[in-house]
Amino acid sequence: MTLPAITRDAAGAPSIDFSGAEMPEGLVVEVLNAGAGPVVVEGQHITVHYSGWLWDGAKFDSSWDRGAAIDFPIAYGALIDGWVDGIVGQPVGSQLLLVVPPESGYGFRPMGPIPAGSTLVFVVDVIAAQ
Repeated sequence: MTLPAITRDAAGAPSIDFSGAEMPEGLVVEVLNAGAGPVVVEGQHITVHYSGWLWDGAKFDSSWDRGAAIDFPIAYGALIDGWVDGIVGQPVGSQLLLVVPPESGYGFRPMGPIPAGSTLVFVVDVIAAQ
């Protein structure tokens, strides 16, 4: 399986290239760079920088574009399951590529700019967890 390729600019903001990528059937977590910090535990508050794209390459959200990392609890019901499943257990400092199928994302209902039934792709930099 070939996943989308990730590159970063001088500030660390990710870009993505879907050329030749094959959509997986389930959740995929690829560790781009493993962190050296403590492991993220469900229920903690985490701080991340992230960008999200639809499988067609359209970016729908990015903390990088807003210029600030975000903080939120990592727990089922607070986030899409694909984020909880993909980030819990990863060490702080990790840079991750998450490919989230609809059943682990927003399902089969539209959510803002995200069409129903979308497979989502995220690059997530785990900055802190407490």
